Amino acid sequence: MTELRNNITTASPQQAPANVRKLTTGTLELKTVSATLLRLHSLESAEHLTNSMAGTGIALPLQTGQSIGQEPAVLCLRPNDWLLFGETIDSAELEKRLSLVVNAAETTLIDNSDGLATFRLSGPGAPWLLSKLSGLDYLAGLRQGQHCTRTRMARVAVVVHYHQPEGDQFSFDLIFDRSIAKYLWELLSAGTDHAGELASAYGDAL
Repeated sequence: MTELRNNITTASPQQAPANVRKLTTGTLELKTVSATLLRLHSLESAEHLTNSMAGTGIALPLQTGQSIGQEPAVLCLRPNDWLLFGETIDSAELEKRLSLVVNAAETTLIDNSDGLATFRLSGPGAPWLLSKLSGLDYLAGLRQGQHCTRTRMARVAVVVHYHQPEGDQFSFDLIFDRSIAKYLWELLSAGTDHAGELASAYGDAL
């Protein structure tokens, strides 16, 4: 346990972290990620909305929990409710691209980039750490490919996005209200030692 603690490279972020912060142990990496986060909610039929967006190059997953694409990735949170996530695309550019093709009377676009924060967890200890905080089976999720879900971690509402950022390994992104960033960071940090012990002892056993 001492060895794992000594590998931590930075302190926890402030309430609304502006810069990338990172915590690294022998089995996982936790860091902040700056992202464009655009909420898309519509009263239109999913089929009609999909046809309207055909020219944008953005596809909409139609089943809750599905996530497809990169830059932006599109997460289906519930029927007719999506979250668009991108690390390189500009939020204003993305919103403008979509506003040109959707029916504003029935579809809303809300830029949540400033209101939400993202932590990225990767490495063999990541699913063990998340399993300590939520009742979902994150180890089984490793075999499902890109997907998303909504859950609570110590009473904090979190969107969990499992995907493979371009040029990187599969990771768990935690998307949540920015106001509780410091609390969630400390909560995750406190569990890294035990998660590392579980990963070393049991690997990716189901």
